[in-house]
Amino acid sequence: MAGRGQYPGRVDRTMTERKSIMQGVAKKHSGFLSKLRLTVGHVDLPALQIWIFANFVSMALILILGIRIGLLLFGSPANFLSWKFLSAALLANAWLVATAILVRFLTAWMAYRVLDALRSSEARARQVAGRDVLSGLPNRFLFNELVDAEIARCRRGRHQFALFYLDLDHFKQANDTFGHDVGDRLIVAFTRRLAQVLRACDHFARLGGDEFALIQADVAEPRDCARLAQRILDAMSVPFEINNQQIFIGVSIGIALCPQNATDRQEMMRLADLALYRSKQAGRNRFAFFEAKMGEELRMRQSAEDELRAAIENDELQLLYQPILSAQDGKIVCVEALARWQHRAYGLLSADSFIPLAEERGLIVALGEWALRRACAEAKLWPDVKVAINVSPIQFRQKDFVATVNRILTESGTDAQRVELELTEGVVIADADLAEHAMVDLRALGVRMVLDDFGTGYSSLIYLRRFAFDKIKIDRSFMESMEFSGESAIIIRSIVDLGRSLGLTVTAEGVETEEQARFLRTLGCDELQGYLFGRPVTATEIEQRLAEQRAEQMPPEALRFIA
Repeated sequence: MAGRGQYPGRVDRTMTERKSIMQGVAKKHSGFLSKLRLTVGHVDLPALQIWIFANFVSMALILILGIRIGLLLFGSPANFLSWKFLSAALLANAWLVATAILVRFLTAWMAYRVLDALRSSEARARQVAGRDVLSGLPNRFLFNELVDAEIARCRRGRHQFALFYLDLDHFKQANDTFGHDVGDRLIVAFTRRLAQVLRACDHFARLGGDEFALIQADVAEPRDCARLAQRILDAMSVPFEINNQQIFIGVSIGIALCPQNATDRQEMMRLADLALYRSKQAGRNRFAFFEAKMGEELRMRQSAEDELRAAIENDELQLLYQPILSAQDGKIVCVEALARWQHRAYGLLSADSFIPLAEERGLIVALGEWALRRACAEAKLWPDVKVAINVSPIQFRQKDFVATVNRILTESGTDAQRVELELTEGVVIADADLAEHAMVDLRALGVRMVLDDFGTGYSSLIYLRRFAFDKIKIDRSFMESMEFSGESAIIIRSIVDLGRSLGLTVTAEGVETEEQARFLRTLGCDELQGYLFGRPVTATEIEQRLAEQRAEQMPPEALRFIA
């Protein structure tokens, strides 16, 4: 196998000891299996059939002989020799023999079923005792024993080993796209390719699904682990060829060292899992060693999750609203609802600081429903202005999302035509059919659909034509780098022209200067949003600003009458 010559001296010195460890583990489980075999017995099927047939015949002969003896003892010779009596006796014998055969057949069939079930139990016991059925690798049960044996070996001498946790990147996507059969073949192909990277003294196991674990024995220094991890990443960079399909998957790796990090199996596995989590957070398809600060980060993250969950349940979050103005007359025509969290220790937190946590921990659906309900309730303060609410991809893909929106609109008494739901391009691209059906149903309610951050993703004309959007919002990144004669300006002009030609409202985000506002008005942009026109404020402040706006529009005579 490739890579066996990496540490030849250490491997030769420990192979005998390692074999004894494996034999000990195997002996432990073989005892369990031998007990099971004593229960099942080694039954040969042809012998069983002969035994059943012999029992049929013997039972029939015994019954016939018993009837004949009874007739001889209790019947007269005349009756015994009469044809009528003989025919009745023969009929009775036939019924008795048939009944006996049926009983024996049912008994034998039940015995066969029991034996078959016991054989299946033995097969399952073999699996539990050590091997994954699909890959043939040690399973979690056996791997735990191997880790314990390696830890014991580490304690006896001055040896070190590393525990690797591996997780296939994007395996679920490949499994869902190409089918479970391809997914199974991918697992087997991954197993075979990884085996070519390992040494004979390393142990590799499948813990379940796309999760694997690896023991790297005789580690002299952490660089040994880094070199092995990099070899694994390099091996997985080549696509897998399955059913004439090229499938690219990566692998994320977490590494914990014994005895440096821990000397207990459960703790080693926990630390390796933490390191795996860090490698995924860093972008996947990479490896990470456990570091002491990871435990503190996890505790802080768990604490933040608990606090956020409580904040959602106890209605401790708040919505601020940023005004969106008409580019033509400068009036507020819409406000965008933005979630904020007044944290006890960290003050007012923007959505960017806790939305990723909510998505990761499964809180985003509850958070999104809270935001929609609160925005609809507070929108009653300004009946002539629309309210825009951002929708998470996870929230939008919920089967009952349309029903939830409809229920909230009904309960709050909000006119659906005043509500705008902002989606990013990733939402419609991830599941186009689902998105299309949901959007059709939402527009049937009267809700307006907005494509947010336009220009930063695919920005495909196909999606604009296929999906029933009412508005597109030009991403703020174009404003940050905009030069009135540069590439950003050309892109903005193209987006505005495209939106107007399709009959869509075009809104520009991130407007911070008067020069930007004048330029966007010149291009024909419909709506403007940014710090130039106001930062996010509470619903009450929006109400006050709208009151001032209405007062400015009144004629002087009306103002004197009010005064």
